[in-house]
Amino acid sequence: MMKLDNENLNREGFVMLKKWLENRNAGKSFADYFLEYGYETIGIYDAGELGKILYDEIRDSAVQVKYFVDRNAEGIRSVDGIPVITLAQIEEMEEVDALLVSPIVNYDTVCKILAERVPKLRVMAFRDAVFEF
Repeated sequence: MMKLDNENLNREGFVMLKKWLENRNAGKSFADYFLEYGYETIGIYDAGELGKILYDEIRDSAVQVKYFVDRNAEGIRSVDGIPVITLAQIEEMEEVDALLVSPIVNYDTVCKILAERVPKLRVMAFRDAVFEF
């Protein structure tokens, strides 16, 4: 993946969020996307604003969020009763069908760590999911 400077990062983030809104306005949802691919249980890497907005979109669907992963997990602890864990704790968690990783900047680094810790875990980029559904 190419390195992004702040201008490109902001642009990529804007384009991704614009596409997400376009999808929602067209009646498409992440819940439908996840279920289409057989992802009934997921984890979300990001307990910040973006992760919470994604959770809000799928909260009342058949898709279950089992946990959030966040580097600031100790300060957050839970979101709507769902545990927030660190990368170091992911091996201890219940298996999920997929982990959706929202950060753009360190996606490659996060994936490398996840591949070492939990090689069987299916990891997908939030950005890729937005443009696929």
